[in-house]
Amino acid sequence: MKKMNSKLIAVALLAATGVQAADAQSPVANSKRERILQVLDQSRPNEYVPAAFFLHFDNKLGHKAVEDHRNFYRATGMDFVKVFYEIVVPRIEIKSGSDWEKVPVYGEDFFAPQVAVIEDLTNEFKGEAFILPTVYSPLALAQQTLGPGKDLKKLAEQNPAAFGKAVKNLALSIENYLRSARKHGADGFYVSSQGGDGNSLPLKLWNEHVRQWDKYVSEVADEIGEVNILHICDYGASFKNAEALYAFADYPASIINVPLNFSDGTTLNLKEAQQRFRRPIFGGLERLGVIATGTVEEAKAQVDKVLENAPANFILGADCTVPGETDWDKLRAIIDYAHDWRKIHKK
Repeated sequence: MKKMNSKLIAVALLAATGVQAADAQSPVANSKRERILQVLDQSRPNEYVPAAFFLHFDNKLGHKAVEDHRNFYRATGMDFVKVFYEIVVPRIEIKSGSDWEKVPVYGEDFFAPQVAVIEDLTNEFKGEAFILPTVYSPLALAQQTLGPGKDLKKLAEQNPAAFGKAVKNLALSIENYLRSARKHGADGFYVSSQGGDGNSLPLKLWNEHVRQWDKYVSEVADEIGEVNILHICDYGASFKNAEALYAFADYPASIINVPLNFSDGTTLNLKEAQQRFRRPIFGGLERLGVIATGTVEEAKAQVDKVLENAPANFILGADCTVPGETDWDKLRAIIDYAHDWRKIHKK
């Protein structure tokens, strides 16, 4: 069954939690869940600006990983719990294109250690904030299958059909992870799409053998999740321009997280992006910019520039994961500043 669009989801879920759409501008929402839903309701501008940043933790799985996620969420005051994906699929010896046939479908049991982290965080924060685990793309898992230093592009081109079958199996593996995570408390997902930039793979190979399964991950997330973020990742290979991003406009998601800079020297216009995707945009700050290297005041000045030109309903964040050494107190200062920005800067 096809889900409602984001606006209708927001109105329905607000009503279900006791908040009517007409009350979406109430000064104090009951929880961070409701504040995110207010942004999804595109029928009116939103005064509160949610914000979130992400970084990898040293502890990947187990109780210590749960503690790291909990401590980071509490320390920064961010508006949802983003659970990092840290499971790595086994390496498979792929010497030629035909070896892609060896890639299996991984079942729910394979992802159990990751789902355990999700379940523990759900038990603590479910009523307060949305629990949104990260989901890697089939292409990212294909690179994990090869291991570092292997030429994915070359091996994919040797046998596109076999490679496409491997991508399919990895997408079905991700589906198993999604469904298990949802059963154990995830509200939705932060789905990463990677590879449609024309650099990781030739565009023809991407369109014929990868795209449908990359999109399939978003479709499953849309089927089972309440709120999903599509992260269009440019890690390692920049998109040529903003038009290249809009090729993902048919991917289902509640919120879009986008790159800001392109290889042709242009930058993203946030308002135009929100109009083209017809969904709220999450981002606005460069992951390696002032949030990582500048002072708090420099970061706030950059937030001013972003929010002065941001769409009415917007979530402040970075274009991807910030460096692990980024100061948590600085992130908290940026997030607090964003929350009250529109109240302080009323014209």
